[in-house]
Amino acid sequence: MIPLLLTDRIGDDHGLGYGYPQAGLYSEVGFADLTGFEALERDGRLVLRVRLARYANPLQAPKGFSLAVVGVYLDTQPGGSEELPGAGFKTPEGQGWDQAVLLTGWGAEQRDPGGAARALELRRSEDWLEVSPELPPGDYGYYVTVGLYDPFTPWRFRPTRPGGGAWTLNAPVDAPAAVDALANDQAAAYQSGVLPPVRATIDRKLWTWVAAGAGLLTFLLAFLIPRRRPATPKPPRRPRGQGKAKKDEDIDIDFGK
Repeated sequence: MIPLLLTDRIGDDHGLGYGYPQAGLYSEVGFADLTGFEALERDGRLVLRVRLARYANPLQAPKGFSLAVVGVYLDTQPGGSEELPGAGFKTPEGQGWDQAVLLTGWGAEQRDPGGAARALELRRSEDWLEVSPELPPGDYGYYVTVGLYDPFTPWRFRPTRPGGGAWTLNAPVDAPAAVDALANDQAAAYQSGVLPPVRATIDRKLWTWVAAGAGLLTFLLAFLIPRRRPATPKPPRRPRGQGKAKKDEDIDIDFGK
């Protein structure tokens, strides 16, 4: 698996100029602002990490944040669903998702397009949210989105409507419910409604050569670095003043004196 680490611009958590709900809970800023995403292998398991700009928790959720929901949809194999439920985007044709991870302040779930769900352990590691889905490590495509948490919708994303309301986002008709998404061109994704996946893009041949080169370097260093050899003990010298050597006894002559 090729590790993936991406950052997202701070302050772009308003879709295409969405207005946040008018309730006082949403007067803070940054709680739904995606700033980083990481996918890596650890101890043979796939680990996904997400970072938000702030973790506001006015509702006292056990995981330390209560106003945002994070949806990470994974393209792990050909086919899959081309609708991102909750977030409201579509995928490019032929690049559908087949597993998703939802993160809220009350925990994490892994879901599939058929609606099956299972609970996952959600961890906080400094400024990062961390989860290990029940999937083998691999070079997958990822659709990473953030919305406003709503406990009454199936995918926990707060809906949008023109004009908004106390608990509803102000956005155009049929606009995505996600307020932030990881994309090279976020404006184009919102305008088209199609969110491209992010993937590890390093050339596989280059990755193979780098790994092989690191192994060869380790091998060469093991033989080229001189090793310290133990000193050879010198034979004991005969103390002075003990007379002549007996017959058949070696005479110790000190040439250094």
